[in-house]
Amino acid sequence: MSSYLHPFMRHSFPRKLIFLSGLVLAALLFGTSGYMMVEGWSFSDSLFMTVITLATIGYGETHKLSLAGRYFTIALIVFGTGVVGYGISSLTLMLFQGDLPHYLRRRKMEKLIAQMRQHTIICGLSHTGRYALEELLSAHHQVVVIEKSEANIALLQERGIPYIVGDATEDENLAAAGIDRAQALISCLSSDADNAFVVVTAKSLNAAVMVVAKAENESSRKKLQAVGADNVVIPSHLGGMNMANIVAHPETHHFFEHLHHRYPNQFRAQIHVLDERWEGQSLARFLRDSFAGKAMVVALEHSPGEVEFAPGMEVLLHAGESLLLISNQVPPAT
Repeated sequence: MSSYLHPFMRHSFPRKLIFLSGLVLAALLFGTSGYMMVEGWSFSDSLFMTVITLATIGYGETHKLSLAGRYFTIALIVFGTGVVGYGISSLTLMLFQGDLPHYLRRRKMEKLIAQMRQHTIICGLSHTGRYALEELLSAHHQVVVIEKSEANIALLQERGIPYIVGDATEDENLAAAGIDRAQALISCLSSDADNAFVVVTAKSLNAAVMVVAKAENESSRKKLQAVGADNVVIPSHLGGMNMANIVAHPETHHFFEHLHHRYPNQFRAQIHVLDERWEGQSLARFLRDSFAGKAMVVALEHSPGEVEFAPGMEVLLHAGESLLLISNQVPPAT
């Protein structure tokens, strides 16, 4: 069993605890009230007789039992002992071997996720999802994963990565992952229909969240964009382009691959979308304030299709423009 349960099961531990405790209490109340009514004993004498009877201690009768009292004692032993034994053994297992440790870990993870702001949610740890997770972690992004596979959950648990067990298409799982406070969501489910459903659900819960979805083909890409995905990636398309570039431009590919693998945390290509803070500011000031000057700008996209390569430091920036740059630092928060 995973340490973070499906939303339907989130309150199972408190309910089990109440139920099992109620069973034991009910048996005690039944025995105590029975002796008080049948034998006319006091509450303390009836409770003591009930406890030693259910515990099968065999201290002897508190007072001499009548015939009716003996029959009641037989019924209490037959039915009550089994109930109390089941309740106590189940409570012991739950508290020390099963539900309690899982419950405590789950509560800790809930608190951790509740504190997150501007994080990224990854839906589905497919091969694509795993690569996305590793890239985000290497860039020091806060990440929450929604996953159903117990094997993948075990890996996340070992690494201490926050996760939700369940279906990413369900509102309650996205809400548990903090969709209302998230900066972005990446949907990497195996089905294009499921990815589309995640896009629609995420946008309905947080219209401002940036949603990136995986698609199998061009037709699915258009449909995902139509339902609200901000960006759609076709892994097979990107893989094919990369393979073709290896053949057509091997020297360029080997150069970037060498830098990326040899300096994984020191070399990173980034696309930074400018917000209102940089309206009318120079490129030099942006690089100085955001990257301490340690970045190289490859291109500046003024508008779709209008790209300026190697812009000068004196160029004035505008909100909505995008910078393609290379740096060894994590991009600044927007």
